[in-house]
Amino acid sequence: MRHLLPLILFCLCAPVFAQQEMEIIPLRHRTVDQVLPAIKPFVEPGGTLSGMNNQLILRASRANREQIKAALAAIDTPQRRLLIRVSQERAAESRQQGVEVSGRVALGEHARIVQPDGRLPGGTRIEVRRGETRVAAGAYEARGASDLRASQMVQVIEGGRAFIQVGQSLPLALRQIVVGPNGAALAESVVYRDIGQGFYAVPQIVGDRVTLEISPQFDTPGGSYGSVNTQRLATTVSGRLGEWIELGGSAQSTASREQGNFGAGGGERRDTRSVWLLVEELP
Repeated sequence: MRHLLPLILFCLCAPVFAQQEMEIIPLRHRTVDQVLPAIKPFVEPGGTLSGMNNQLILRASRANREQIKAALAAIDTPQRRLLIRVSQERAAESRQQGVEVSGRVALGEHARIVQPDGRLPGGTRIEVRRGETRVAAGAYEARGASDLRASQMVQVIEGGRAFIQVGQSLPLALRQIVVGPNGAALAESVVYRDIGQGFYAVPQIVGDRVTLEISPQFDTPGGSYGSVNTQRLATTVSGRLGEWIELGGSAQSTASREQGNFGAGGGERRDTRSVWLLVEELP
């Protein structure tokens, strides 16, 4: 009885293994590496599937081979051509305001109090005089705004890797003290720092939806020598083809206050950044 059960199982499985035959299936559009992971789950127990030279080598029953070829027809399709657009924006707003008093007040013939004239950057100024006494007061408000935008686009096939970057190289003076056999010497040279805008992306398409691994960057020269304003982002997003997708953004605000004996002022600054993505299918 102990040996009877394995014998029965072998007899039941033998017809299945006997019906399995090998078939070579050529691939038309996709590579073996792209197809194998999606097809292997359809192989029946006891069957084998491998590939080389843009061909699949399948050993399975006739019914299973037909099932796998039907699944392969939905996968082995021409790779879709995509156009990726990335739009990056940076908006800055600033506001400054203040008041200040200046002038001189006479305290008799031999004494006076003098406050130097204010140096307000514009605005309204009122002055009152009476004899040797002169008092001036001023108020100002200044606003500023800047808007920087960068847009890049690149074509890529489905499943491929895309990279694009445009920008400039900033020359920076470099001073070094070099110590040699004859002592220390000052060496001057110029180095270049690359700044630019661009992105790296890997798209995957399923139906009318796209999933991307993307890493955009947005660099601009800073306000001081050698400084650079940078913007970096790395993420994986999913959305529909032909629709703008917001990748992310940031917002910063600062406020300052100044106060003295004869004046007071302050200011505010706001910096907002955003990154958007669009993927379109090309004919």
